[in-house]
Amino acid sequence: MRAFFIAAASLFCVLANAAETHPNITTSYGTLTLRDGVKLQTIVTKPANATGRLPAILFVQWLSCDTVAISDHPRDGWSAMLKQIVRRSNALVWRTEKRGVGASGGNCSTMDYDTELADHKRALEQLKQRDDVDPNHIVIFGGSIGGTYAPLIAAEQPVAGVMIWGAGATTWAERMLKFERNALELRGTPPEQLAREMTLRLQFLDRYLIAKQTPAQIAAADAAVGGVWSRIVGTAADGQYGRPFAFHQQAQHADWAAAWSKVKSPVLAMYGEYDWFESRDATSLIARIVNAKSPGRGTHAEVPRMNHHFAQFASAEAAFAEKDGRVNPEPAVEVMLAWLKKIFSRPS
Repeated sequence: MRAFFIAAASLFCVLANAAETHPNITTSYGTLTLRDGVKLQTIVTKPANATGRLPAILFVQWLSCDTVAISDHPRDGWSAMLKQIVRRSNALVWRTEKRGVGASGGNCSTMDYDTELADHKRALEQLKQRDDVDPNHIVIFGGSIGGTYAPLIAAEQPVAGVMIWGAGATTWAERMLKFERNALELRGTPPEQLAREMTLRLQFLDRYLIAKQTPAQIAAADAAVGGVWSRIVGTAADGQYGRPFAFHQQAQHADWAAAWSKVKSPVLAMYGEYDWFESRDATSLIARIVNAKSPGRGTHAEVPRMNHHFAQFASAEAAFAEKDGRVNPEPAVEVMLAWLKKIFSRPS
């Protein structure tokens, strides 16, 4: 089963040093030097004949350690979606490879949440300083867990807008618990087992994410609760979803709801109807928080039949099993582009 927030590595067929090609688009590769000296690879695209300062999009990606580079003929939904944003937004689009990915230094698999957040904040600082970017028309686009970094960045560095796909404003523990219930129900767990399994997961997540214990410590104290680790999605001896325990514990500590309440720009929160990685309520909560501060500034949009990875399915069960789906980011891309057009046309 695909781990949470992972656009599967086998689907990304781009070599780290292969140059992207887009018609009438200029692609350039650069370096983002972090405050600790690590150098990250950046990929910047913009309309080839553009002059002056352009509106810009800072893309903040998923949890997994996969590249943000785009192949000529992408087969996965994330790359297919990004290709359309790059080619049709009429904006400069900035992507940063994570530590240890592409030509970036460092190690993604050992990187924690706070470090990655700081890296994205640094990227926005550099983007604003470019001579070809209009600093008053920058949008942060957070995809998957990138949608949790987005408000934390925008709360500190004002931007023209924030757009997210497949993320929510509830706590990480709440999201993990809902994710586990979705997995249990959609895989057909007998109803008489659900309550016990969810109770064990609730106890485990409390100790793991809130008390910041390791799975080994939890198992040593309570074998029944600790035993649930092997039944939770995406677990390994030294981490979860390919990231260390500290990543998830720091994510739980982050206050995303509070951050969204501090974002002063328009917000688009998007959700796929069959996205079992996230919940409809958690995504719509973003718009509710934003609108409580300024009615009409937050927009929630749901794309019918779409999963987390921009593929459409006949049912929620088929989406969970990834059976007979069709990669089709276009319905989501159309909503994104229409919203971006409004944001970029607003006076500075």
